[in-house]
Amino acid sequence: MANRGKGPKIGCFTDNFWVVPRLYRCRFLAVENMKIQDTKNNQGRPRLARGFSLFEMVIVMGIIGVILGSVIFASKSFGDSARVQTTRQDFTTLITHLDQYRNIGRNGYPTEPQGLEALIKKPGSSPIPRDWVQSLPEMPKDPWGNPYTYKFPGSKKPNEPELISNGPDGVFGNEDDLSSQD
Repeated sequence: MANRGKGPKIGCFTDNFWVVPRLYRCRFLAVENMKIQDTKNNQGRPRLARGFSLFEMVIVMGIIGVILGSVIFASKSFGDSARVQTTRQDFTTLITHLDQYRNIGRNGYPTEPQGLEALIKKPGSSPIPRDWVQSLPEMPKDPWGNPYTYKFPGSKKPNEPELISNGPDGVFGNEDDLSSQD
């Protein structure tokens, strides 16, 4: 170390302080840019230049994992609610097509055996509509990939058709089924 003061080094910690005598007064100057070194683990490099320990990295990775897990769980529930909403919109659209079928054909709604296929191709069984117009290009499916079930008369409103989606599990008759009359 360079001798920064004008006087001799004095004191127990001569590396840390310099004594500068000046007219019976002493002034202590702290040595600037002191670096604490831990030579056991990092081969003489300053402590601040070491980086992260393995333990710190494991903790950070665990926190990131918890955050990602909660985001994935939340997005799954959003996806199911979006599918339910899409099913409700499909019910509205299909009921509108069935109302058009009833008004154009003047014979009422399709029978249960005719089903939603009456919107795709002209029914061959009785009652056959007088004026028929194709209103759907193909058989509709719910957001889970299952075909809708058609019932006429409906279970809650006997004068209207009922559309049923089997829900996420694809099994008819469970508590997760969705009905157009709910």
